[in-house]
Amino acid sequence: MIQGNETSKSNQAMKKPFRRTGPLDAYIYKERTDDDHIEEVKENVLISLPPEKPLPNHGFPKSFFSSGQIYRDEGQAEFQNHLPEQRKENIMHVFTDGACPNNGKRNANAAWGALLVSDNGYIVLDRFSGAIPLSESQTNQRAELTALLRGLEVAEKQLARDPTLKKIQVWSDSQYSINCASVWGPTWKSRGWKKQGGEIQHLDLIRVLVEKTQSLGFKIEYKWLKGHKGGDSQRVFPWMFNHQVDALANSALRVNFNY
Repeated sequence: MIQGNETSKSNQAMKKPFRRTGPLDAYIYKERTDDDHIEEVKENVLISLPPEKPLPNHGFPKSFFSSGQIYRDEGQAEFQNHLPEQRKENIMHVFTDGACPNNGKRNANAAWGALLVSDNGYIVLDRFSGAIPLSESQTNQRAELTALLRGLEVAEKQLARDPTLKKIQVWSDSQYSINCASVWGPTWKSRGWKKQGGEIQHLDLIRVLVEKTQSLGFKIEYKWLKGHKGGDSQRVFPWMFNHQVDALANSALRVNFNY
């Protein structure tokens, strides 16, 4: 279930109470049309999440949690065993993020990252990252779209490898990317890959994203979360992995890049 912010001013401004993304569990509150730029979308979406259970520090320095490492918390595994039946299905998580210092400038430098995470114990199983090729535009949007696409490819391989895997939740802090994959993209596809108001940016990535999203269907579930949440969130699911995948994407940026 997804809830909007509690501020009455924000709720009164909505023209549409909510818009469903079709077969996937991603909802977004909007004021205008699907074709509007993401910057014009109200960021008043909250996702109801499993009960937050802070991981114990056990005396580790804070740098341990920001270094891309993760440890198994037996308390989380015990908590998992007591979940209702509908929560016990075999699922996994993929966290994606893009990075682009100097976005919109001539010296922009873009990269992406993705993490594969188990649901039982929240263990990082694998890491993927890379720089956006110099032959492509170096923008934040392209970095986020690439990250989501690589995350879907990881999900696709895991689903093919493990027949007991029922679902993979794909997490992103980019509403733009999730909308391109599951809201605007299918609409553009039905119109012959055209939209009102101009050309579709990054169409080469969006085409593949839409195709994979529709092909995987209910086996994937998009989850949006507000990125870079501070405080104790760095040790709480799911934000702990948003921090880690952000660091992973930034680590893939070109060093000493000649602009």
